[in-house]
Amino acid sequence: MARPTYPEPVPSAPFVVPPLLLIVVLAVSAVAKIRDPRDTASVFDKLELPRFLSRLRAPLLLPYGELAVGVLLLVLPGYSYVVATTGTLLLFAAYAVVVGRALRFPYRIRCGCFGQLGLGWITPQTFVRNLVLLAVALVTWLDSLRGHGLLQRLTALGDQAWWLAGLALAVVTTTMIVRESGPPAYLAATEDPDAYAALPIPYALLDGPDGPTTVWRLSDRAARLLVFWNPLDEATSTVAERRPAWAAALDPVQVHLVTRSEWHQAAEVRPDLAEHLLGDPDGETALRLGVHQMPGAVLLGTDRLLAGGPSTGLEEIEELVEAAAAEMRSVGVESGTVPAQP
Repeated sequence: MARPTYPEPVPSAPFVVPPLLLIVVLAVSAVAKIRDPRDTASVFDKLELPRFLSRLRAPLLLPYGELAVGVLLLVLPGYSYVVATTGTLLLFAAYAVVVGRALRFPYRIRCGCFGQLGLGWITPQTFVRNLVLLAVALVTWLDSLRGHGLLQRLTALGDQAWWLAGLALAVVTTTMIVRESGPPAYLAATEDPDAYAALPIPYALLDGPDGPTTVWRLSDRAARLLVFWNPLDEATSTVAERRPAWAAALDPVQVHLVTRSEWHQAAEVRPDLAEHLLGDPDGETALRLGVHQMPGAVLLGTDRLLAGGPSTGLEEIEELVEAAAAEMRSVGVESGTVPAQP
């Protein structure tokens, strides 16, 4: 008499949810990075990752690697599924380490860890989110040791009430990705509530004749007035005309015009101003400095504190220059250190 055969048991439905969630996260992250590869390269610089990664074109290849891992998670059968889950676990572990390391920096970083979709400040919430994703990847890896691929399970699921729990988990995690925290609040203790609070200069990058440089490095060398403007906008053409007068009034403060483009592009449009131009291609530096409209300006001191601004509009910029020049004359500034302005 033949021995009866039984179908091989398939793991329960809840274990289908973690890999599906990871596939969605990887796909969304990859598509967002592919849409704006320059932002990914900027993130590598901000996080101070090893230079050889950029030389190996890691910022460009990363989203395609995420897509490849997501596809392998979906299609690999049997025990080969372990290869996909191992790669996923290592990837999310690396992300958690990088975010944890960024939290130890003496300044806050704003980056799109999931492309522009997840653009926000790296905070403890960001680290917790990455730990949640790492835990999901670990559960997926442990479950893959049973030797059942994801497609195998999906074909054997049928109607399962567990999909409701899976949907809830996906919604919560996606919300944590999209809804980043706001910038950290800096509290300046002062006896006069109307006094100007000299906030720390945030970490940010600007493009110059010698390539990208940090705002910190610029302000360490000399005090700077950064005027954000659009050289193609007729309404801001007066800014370029006023720059020499501002430079004379604020000497030895350096006055720069910052455009929403790379430096060489702005220099081609206004070669007469090339030595005074800086680029802010993605507009992130303006955002970090609180400049939301053009023209707008901030005054940077050599003590890594904002000495004035943000000021919006030509009239406010003129007032900022006049106040700074008057204060510099009153204290006899010679070194380029600018006192904070109201």
